Amino acid sequence: MGVTILNGEDSGIVGASLFVPAPARKLYEAVLDVRDFPSWAPGVRRVEILKGPVGQGMVSEWDVSVLGVKRRISSVLVEAEYPKFLRWTYEGPVSGYGECRIEDLRGNGTLAEFRTELRPAEPAFQGLLRTAPARNAARAHLKRCLVRLGQLVSGHGDAVRVGPPTGEVL
Repeated sequence: MGVTILNGEDSGIVGASLFVPAPARKLYEAVLDVRDFPSWAPGVRRVEILKGPVGQGMVSEWDVSVLGVKRRISSVLVEAEYPKFLRWTYEGPVSGYGECRIEDLRGNGTLAEFRTELRPAEPAFQGLLRTAPARNAARAHLKRCLVRLGQLVSGHGDAVRVGPPTGEVL
């Protein structure tokens, strides 16, 4: 498959951009469907919706594995603007937020930017996350996940592109 991963400068933000040759609604729906994250996000083992329908206000529980350490995280989808924006918070051994801004390129595909804030509760992980190698590893992992997401959404990977965050509101 002809997937291209573009690397940018260290921005201090755990984030990445994704171009997919598919309509914005398909990408939005794939990110909204939290139960399917394990199919494209290695490290996510299980996601269960605990409260509410799929959409804003939904509460979910995630079993994740980071560096071989298994943890359970709770998440709330706090904002959902179809098909442009998703924002969620999470609590547990790691807390913070994540967001996905989606721009429909009017028949020429979709551009999205993903950002996440990671605040580990465990002191060992707090110190580790402050290091450049750990931040770089987190960004590389996110980019690998986005390649898989792009392939899932588009049905192929030839035109999927993943790169650094743009730093701009789409």
